[in-house]
Amino acid sequence: MAKMSAWKKFAAYGLPPLLWMAFMFPVGNRAFGSSRIFEVFADVFKWFAPQASAHTLGLVYIVIRKTLHFMAYGFLVFLLYRAFRAGRGPAWSKPKALQAAAVAVAYGFLDEFLQSFVPNRFGSPFDWAVDTAGILAVIAAIAWAGSKRATGPDRSAGRALFVKRPFDVILSSVGLLLSAPLWAAIPLAVWLEDRGPVFYAQERVGRNGRIFKALKFRSMVKNAETVSGPVQAVANDPRVTKVGRLLRASAMDELPQLVNILKGDMSFVGPRALRPNEKEVRGGHGPESISEIPGYDARHAVRPGLTGLAQVYLPGETPRRRKFRYDLLYIRKRSFWLDLKLVALSFWITFRGKWESREPKV
Repeated sequence: MAKMSAWKKFAAYGLPPLLWMAFMFPVGNRAFGSSRIFEVFADVFKWFAPQASAHTLGLVYIVIRKTLHFMAYGFLVFLLYRAFRAGRGPAWSKPKALQAAAVAVAYGFLDEFLQSFVPNRFGSPFDWAVDTAGILAVIAAIAWAGSKRATGPDRSAGRALFVKRPFDVILSSVGLLLSAPLWAAIPLAVWLEDRGPVFYAQERVGRNGRIFKALKFRSMVKNAETVSGPVQAVANDPRVTKVGRLLRASAMDELPQLVNILKGDMSFVGPRALRPNEKEVRGGHGPESISEIPGYDARHAVRPGLTGLAQVYLPGETPRRRKFRYDLLYIRKRSFWLDLKLVALSFWITFRGKWESREPKV
């Protein structure tokens, strides 16, 4: 691997934690201390819970603020640990972890101390304790991920595995918080169309062939697979409801899988989680079990993903054989930066509602 210049190394490792610290105190604290932000939150909360008391409103707001503090400092110590390692040495280094934790805890103390000089604000030992808890939780996650890191010559894959789980936990937690309004609107729309169940739990095959229950908002009619069994949806599938078409085009039907990612059943990026005993029905040779297609078992070396190389770059009706080749390519080439690229492209496809398109999505 080519040696990085000092400026490139600083931009890649040193600058991110500095920018995050610069954001947290002057921008983040100012925003959450703003009366205007509280008023907006109060309006939204009263819309969802009109009977709630002012005490309940204040309590929920405090819980959300402390949760965001917890995650913000957890992300800070992750960036600091990454900066202290600068891509060198083993995935888990206790001295580097202690250095990162010490700097993050010290910054949390400085944050609370400086707030004492801001009008109508004051530092809180409880806030500092919440910040420290977030720091320790992420350090523990880094230690665990480092101990599980794959060994062998594929060092880039090992680094991707080291970063991947903390990234999944942080992004899924933030996603669940930010998508809270959708968890009220989507179930209501699904239920109003046919008065059927809102959620649909499917058995999926995960890492190392482990079966887990994947959660989805229901996008098909009730009992859609009574006759056909587990078969992938096709274009203009009559089983898909009107609301379901909108959900599938934007991938909002898979929003509950953020819970699966947080639990560790899935990752944000990886091969698509397939169903046991699913059949490939395209082609002129009749149904074929997908477990008989080359590459099926090799896909289970990693956690399945909400998005991935095949999901982003191939139409939904692409034959499984070709999709599996893309999945295996991802497993060979996976890296943190590839994951970031695929997540960004996935958001772009969602905003354009192109997930069900038969044309290129990107």
